[in-house]
Amino acid sequence: MKCMKRYCLMFILLMSLLMLPASVQAAKHFTLDEGLSEAADKIGGSSHIPAKANLAVVGFVESTSRTRLPLSSVLEDDLTSFLTEKRPGRVVAKNNIDTVLRELRITRDDLFDSRHRKQFGKLASADLLVSGNYWINRQDVVINITVVDIESGLALLSHRVKIRKSQ
Repeated sequence: MKCMKRYCLMFILLMSLLMLPASVQAAKHFTLDEGLSEAADKIGGSSHIPAKANLAVVGFVESTSRTRLPLSSVLEDDLTSFLTEKRPGRVVAKNNIDTVLRELRITRDDLFDSRHRKQFGKLASADLLVSGNYWINRQDVVINITVVDIESGLALLSHRVKIRKSQ
């Protein structure tokens, strides 16, 4: 009898796994443009992001070394472009971000300190920081994007994008 119950449970588990949609079984892979466009759609359409909030895209680092690789600037520039399409007039220009960082004599890493983050927000006219990290493995680049409220430091939205590396 115990054996019969075990086989029934295993059968039910197997059937439920087979019935999962393909999107749940395997993560969808994007090109860089598709992935960042999808992220911009999520951020632009989120009810957690105030419609009148100004966004500053800054602070992307490679997650294992915690350093800025050339891909960091590419991610910031491309995500800024896609967000500007979704939220015109609500995204702080990168040259303004760089000017404010120089003026405050802080680095991108310093933005995660509440005092520096608030000073940056006031000078850059930003309400929210869009930042994140990424890691690179043999087949993929996985990007984690987080939207943080500058005043409170609370994460309002987080999104992961998996990019298939070109062969």
